[in-house]
Amino acid sequence: MFLSGTRGPSTVTAGTFAGRLAELTAEPVAESDELRNQTRRRRLTRRLLEDPVVYYDELDEDERAYLLSQRHAITRRIEEATGLVPEVRAEGIAMVDPEDELTDVRMPEQRTDGHVTLLVAEYLARREQATLDRLHTFVRQAAAEHVSYWRKGVTEPGAETELLATALQKLSALRLVEMDGHVVRSRPAIARFALDEPTIRETRKATADAASALF
Repeated sequence: MFLSGTRGPSTVTAGTFAGRLAELTAEPVAESDELRNQTRRRRLTRRLLEDPVVYYDELDEDERAYLLSQRHAITRRIEEATGLVPEVRAEGIAMVDPEDELTDVRMPEQRTDGHVTLLVAEYLARREQATLDRLHTFVRQAAAEHVSYWRKGVTEPGAETELLATALQKLSALRLVEMDGHVVRSRPAIARFALDEPTIRETRKATADAASALF
């Protein structure tokens, strides 16, 4: 492994490890508009690669304006280099891994914990927030409904606490929710897990049969 930084190790003069690390990783001060834009582009590219979601409201004004004006060029370069696919929403951008190879936190997943996480995400996608008590109740109800398919013990008293904690840990890591004491707040990207009401369409044959029955 080779260490790559913006300055040579021999130019680092701090006496402590923390100080040397800070000097080694510090971004150089840009002195022109072109250099400032290059710095913003590198920083935003890094965030899009490292963070599950980049929300516009978490960026400073200059970064937000630059990303909004250059998002197609930046996301296209990332897609060409990595295969990640941009998912652009009004609130921000997520680079989605269609092959599910570049992340250690996957969703959806199979088995009990994966199903619980998906159900909690669907539940929260339909509302702005929910209390932990309400979510515990929801998980208990889901456990009773899916007891035949989930692992043993999911309907035992208190089992919902561990199931919900595992689900919220994953949703928080993916930046889909945030915790505020005993309240779980939905973040915009969780909308991708919302389920619409099913639309029932009649087949052409069924429509023809219904019409012929009128005569």
